[in-house]
Amino acid sequence: MLSTRARIRHAIGDQRIIRVQRLVAPVVRRNLTLLARVYDTDKGRGHGYAALYERHLGDLRDRPINLLEIGIGGYDSTTWGGSSLRTWRDYFQRGQIHGLDIAEKQIDEPRIHVHRGDQSDQTYLRELGRRYGPFDVVIDDGSHVNAHIRASFDALFVDHVRPSGFYIIEDMSTAYLDEYGGGPPGDQGTSVGLVQSLCDDVNRRHWAGWQGRPALPVRAVHVYEKIAFVQHG
Repeated sequence: MLSTRARIRHAIGDQRIIRVQRLVAPVVRRNLTLLARVYDTDKGRGHGYAALYERHLGDLRDRPINLLEIGIGGYDSTTWGGSSLRTWRDYFQRGQIHGLDIAEKQIDEPRIHVHRGDQSDQTYLRELGRRYGPFDVVIDDGSHVNAHIRASFDALFVDHVRPSGFYIIEDMSTAYLDEYGGGPPGDQGTSVGLVQSLCDDVNRRHWAGWQGRPALPVRAVHVYEKIAFVQHG
């Protein structure tokens, strides 16, 4: 727990950082990797996801898209977090940016809309989709618990992602970690198991005579280390 004095120092430092970000971000906004570094999101550092996002979402940059990101960051702090939401807001200059977090967050900035909810609550997610969707992009950067990832996908993908839109799952390395409900390679209950099954749905037109589960509308699945882009068909 921070003391009052420490909180004041952090607030002053944060304000200085925000002023610099507001000056620099417009200059680099068309380069997602640089923009992510300006806002200090791990999409630009550490994971290096920004180049992949630019590859798959670059054509949407100048469109009035609707984006939902699960997981705002900043842990339990009310005011910390939101670096990736600001990155998306500046990259998609005509977009509406929605963020969902289980903790209370306060981000009062243009075109950023914050919602509080549990990503494993499918009733809540479906209502969120009905009220604010459909979404052109959904990003799961939430708890990374495998059961939560699958619950969110099941609630949102089919009915609340636009045709040709993307559903992105980050940090899939947790598929192999016990503490996140993961398991060994081939475990179908994990995020990686989910993505593997979606390859069947890409090829659903060739299921001649198969009476298995209903096929999902998946146009393409792009898989990289720790991240997958699932395109609605």
